[in-house]
Amino acid sequence: MKGDVSGPLRLFWEKKLSGLNAFDIAEELVKTMDLPKGLQGVGPGCTDETLLSAIASALHTSTMPITGQLSAAVEKNPGVWLNTSQPLCKAFMVTDEDIRKQEELVQQVRKRLEEALMADMLAHVEEIARDGEAPTEKEGGEEEGEDEEEEEEQDHDQEMENV
Repeated sequence: MKGDVSGPLRLFWEKKLSGLNAFDIAEELVKTMDLPKGLQGVGPGCTDETLLSAIASALHTSTMPITGQLSAAVEKNPGVWLNTSQPLCKAFMVTDEDIRKQEELVQQVRKRLEEALMADMLAHVEEIARDGEAPTEKEGGEEEGEDEEEEEEQDHDQEMENV
């Protein structure tokens, strides 16, 4: 059955992904991420790009921990000693230092996102002020635009909570 994840897996399926690239909406090539030096691929024609695809796939399709190929014999003959439930990389460990660095990176990105959202909100407010559109009275005595601004503030607060 096509698309059935419980069925047999093709050996070295990651090679099918080699040479493929991701492009953004402006059709610019999206730079792939750099893998840590401790992650080294095994198997025929294993590149950083195919290794990244294999690890990402394993993270999304498996509930088991990702450890890499634990047998040293896989380097000699991956077709025989391959653990198909693990990506094609040498065994690796994630250290507390790796986790700390990643947490710092996440905090930096969240801070930059918050600053970008605030700058966008301020630019939007300035644009409204520059257009000089005076809000008109609604039936309930509220000015038009207050509800929209309140909704935008709530949306922004919700986005900040999700980050």
